[in-house]
Amino acid sequence: MGTVGTLVPPPNAVATLGRLGMTMEQVVEMRKRRVALMHAAGVRIVSGSDGGIAAAKPHGLLPVSVAFLVEGGMSTVAALASATALAADACGLGDRKGRLRAGYDADLLVVDGDPVADISGLTRPAAVCAAGRCPAGA
Repeated sequence: MGTVGTLVPPPNAVATLGRLGMTMEQVVEMRKRRVALMHAAGVRIVSGSDGGIAAAKPHGLLPVSVAFLVEGGMSTVAALASATALAADACGLGDRKGRLRAGYDADLLVVDGDPVADISGLTRPAAVCAAGRCPAGA
């Protein structure tokens, strides 16, 4: 199985897109649909954002990447798995991360809302727990 990371073209692609007669928005929409089709065909999709590589891609974009998958047609459950269990597996950490199980690292993102019902909940973090340590009151 293959993996897919970012869905957004790099900033230097804007000039090329203009020559092709496409806007960035058209390319993003096309990529959303393609990734959903690939997922439906059985390709393993792993969320990514290339966050931090350039000013146009700051850290913290992973919730946007996951939402793009849903906007393209993936279920919220599959999109969430792409950023958790499947991502841990792809990084060789599936034996201790990416799932809520006894003996696994307790890294949790607590959000305001139910991201299965509304994926935008990922953009409203309430607490982040790392290695079993949560902030007071979380």
